Amino acid sequence: MKDRILIVDDEADIALILGLHLEDAGYVTDRARDGMEALELLAVGGYSLMLLDIRMPRMDGMEVLREAHRLYPLLPIIMMTAHGSEPIAVEAMKRGAVDYITKPFNSEELLKSINQVLTLCRTRGENQRLQLRVEEERQKCQAIIQGMADLLVAVDRQGRVITLNKRGVELLGVSEEEALGRPLGELIRTDIQVERFPCLVVLESGEPCLDVELVLHCLQGDIQMLASGTVLYGSNGEVAGGMAIARDISALKALEQEKEDFVSMLSHDLKSPITAIIGSIDLVREARLGPINGEQKEYLESAIESCDEMVEMIDNLLDVHKLEAGKMVLSFRREESQALITKGVTRFRSMARKALLTLSTNFAPELPAVMVDRAKFLRLLGNLLANALKFTKEGGWIKVSAEVAELELVKGRIPTALYKPESLPADGRYLMVTVQDNGFGIAEGSRIMIFDRFVQARHRRRTRTGGSGLGLAFCRKMMAAHGGFIWVESELNKGSSFITLFPLLDDSGEEE
Repeated sequence: MKDRILIVDDEADIALILGLHLEDAGYVTDRARDGMEALELLAVGGYSLMLLDIRMPRMDGMEVLREAHRLYPLLPIIMMTAHGSEPIAVEAMKRGAVDYITKPFNSEELLKSINQVLTLCRTRGENQRLQLRVEEERQKCQAIIQGMADLLVAVDRQGRVITLNKRGVELLGVSEEEALGRPLGELIRTDIQVERFPCLVVLESGEPCLDVELVLHCLQGDIQMLASGTVLYGSNGEVAGGMAIARDISALKALEQEKEDFVSMLSHDLKSPITAIIGSIDLVREARLGPINGEQKEYLESAIESCDEMVEMIDNLLDVHKLEAGKMVLSFRREESQALITKGVTRFRSMARKALLTLSTNFAPELPAVMVDRAKFLRLLGNLLANALKFTKEGGWIKVSAEVAELELVKGRIPTALYKPESLPADGRYLMVTVQDNGFGIAEGSRIMIFDRFVQARHRRRTRTGGSGLGLAFCRKMMAAHGGFIWVESELNKGSSFITLFPLLDDSGEEE
C-alpha cells in the first residue's frame, strides 16, 4: 500500500510541484490550502506524513503543528520554511516536528528526507509494537509468577534478590520491595546451608539443580519443601543469575507417612491370621487330630507352602518400605561365603525336586569371607531362587555359582540404566554370586524395570505362577544397603542370570 502525504501550503504552484515530485516517486498526495483545511483532512485519516508550511493565512504552521501533534502524536510532520527562517523551523522541531526543508526545494534532498522520516517512523512504530508485546508478555509472566502457589526467588550473579513472588513474601515475611537487592542469606532460613539453596548452587555449577529437599523456617512454622533451581542467562548469553522454585511437600510427606503406617499395620495384621492358618494345618498334617493318608498330606504341605509364599510377600513389602524410609536396621557380620550360600540353597532343594528341576552349585576354590546381614542375605538369595523356580519349565536346571570378581573387569556388564558409570567405584574386589536358569528368559525392555516395585516382566505375568512384583525390588534395595550391585542378563526362551556383587573384606578385615 502506497504512503499518503498531506501537503499543506497556501501557494498553489509550490504545492503542485511538490505533488508531482512525490507522485513520480510513488507516493499519493493530497493538498490543504491552509491550516484549518489541513486539520479537517487529518480527521479523515490515512496519512503517513504531513509537509507543513510555516507561514499561512487563518492558522499558521506553528499552530497547526501544536494541534496536530496533540491530536495525532504518531503522525510525522516535516516543516517547510523560506530561506532565512531556519530558527523558526528549529523551534518547530522542538515542538514535535521531525525535520524541516527550506524553499526553494532540492528534489533529491526532499525525497531523501521524506524517505528517511518514513523509514524512521516505521521502525519507531514497529519498536513500539514490539515494546507493547514485550510489556504484555512481561505482565503475563509477572501474573503467573505472583499467582504461583510455590515460592519463587531469583538472584543476580552476586546472590542478591531480584525477584520474589507473592508466596515468597507470605512465607519470608518481607515485602518484595524490601527483599530486592538484599543477599538471599539475609532473608531465607532453612535446615541446609544457604550456599546449597538451588538458585545459588546453579551460579557455581552452571547446571540445573533439581529436587533438593529442605525445611524452610518461616513465619508459618517449619515447612518441608522440594526446591529446584535453574540458571538465568543475559542477552549476551552469559550467566546473569539463578532462579529457584520451592514447593510445599508437607501434605505429601504426611500422606507418605500415612501410607507407611497403613502398610506396616496391614502387613502385621495379615501375618497374624496366616500364622494361625499354618499352625492349624500343621496340627492336621502331623496327624494330631486323627490319621491322614499320603494324598491328604501332600495337599496340606502345598497349603503350607502357599502360606509361606504369602508371608514372604508380606515380608518383602514391609522390608521394601522400611528400606525406603531408612528404618531398616541391618546387622553386618563376617560370614563364610560358601557355607552361607550352601545354607540358602539347601532350603530350595526339595522344592526343586518337586518341580522336576535340577538345582546345583558351583563354587570357586577358597572363597573369601564377606561382611553381610545373614538373614537379609539369605532372603535375597531365596528371592532369586524362588524367582528361578517359578519361571523354569519342568526338566530344566538352576545353578548357583560364586567367585571373586575384580570390578574393573565386570564393570562393562553393569547396565548404565541401573547404575550410572560415575556412581561406580574405580575398582575393588567383590564376591560375585550368580543365580542362573534355562527358563523363559526376560525381554530386553523389561530387564531394568523388573527391579522396580510391583513390576513383573510382561510375559512372566502369563505364567501359571504369580507374584507381588516386590521380590526383585527388595533385592535391589538390599544390595544398595550392602554397598553392592545387582543386574540381570537374559535371552528369551534361553534363560536368565541374576548377578550380584558384594564388597569383599581386605586382609585387615575392612571392606574394600
